Amino acid sequence: MRVSPRRKRFALTVTPDASLVLHVPGERTAREAESFVRGHRSWLVTKLAERERVRPVNVAKRLVDGELFRYLGRTYRLALSDGEEADVRVRLMAGRLVMGRAVAEDPEAGRAALVDWYCRTGRVWTRHRLQPWAARMGVAEPRLEVRDLGQRWGSYRPPGEAGQRGLMSLGWPLFQLPMHLIDYVIAHELAHVAVPGHRADFWRLVRIALPEYEQRRADLDELGRRMWMGEIA
Repeated sequence: MRVSPRRKRFALTVTPDASLVLHVPGERTAREAESFVRGHRSWLVTKLAERERVRPVNVAKRLVDGELFRYLGRTYRLALSDGEEADVRVRLMAGRLVMGRAVAEDPEAGRAALVDWYCRTGRVWTRHRLQPWAARMGVAEPRLEVRDLGQRWGSYRPPGEAGQRGLMSLGWPLFQLPMHLIDYVIAHELAHVAVPGHRADFWRLVRIALPEYEQRRADLDELGRRMWMGEIA
């Protein structure tokens, strides 16, 4: 519960972790607050159910032989190496993600090596997809970067100067997902080249590129919350 002398009315909010916060005007009684909550019971049940449905269930990873990591919708096992290929960089070799054992023994270094691999491979993969999607949507192809965006899958920043291209940023965890969901995020961000915000004309442009975008967005919400976001056990 949060009390504010400047607040005039009660309000309820549900935080991303499904916690409930009651905002209370400074001079109202506990009985009034309880009555307000009871009167909004149906709203609370609905909102809490919605939050629970999309709440992340990301699992921490261990840097050990055989740990599973996803790339473009497929699953690969981690292989720790002591040989000549033991490098500070992670590589995909013979169907396995190879990491030097010394790197894996340092959780911070191991995580950084994996994130670097997703960033490198994600940039290479996206470069081959960006131009066809931009042409299909009739927008200028932006510059591209893959990096840590927190909980976001992507973002677009318009040009800062005349003659400069905009910048599309994609979050590295995106590249764990199947290709058709990565394409949805690419199309979503490319639509921002032409239309800022999420007005009706924005979604019309997305629909031109992806008539089934609503299903892909729903699939992204469901599958995306199960992806590894970088936590090391």
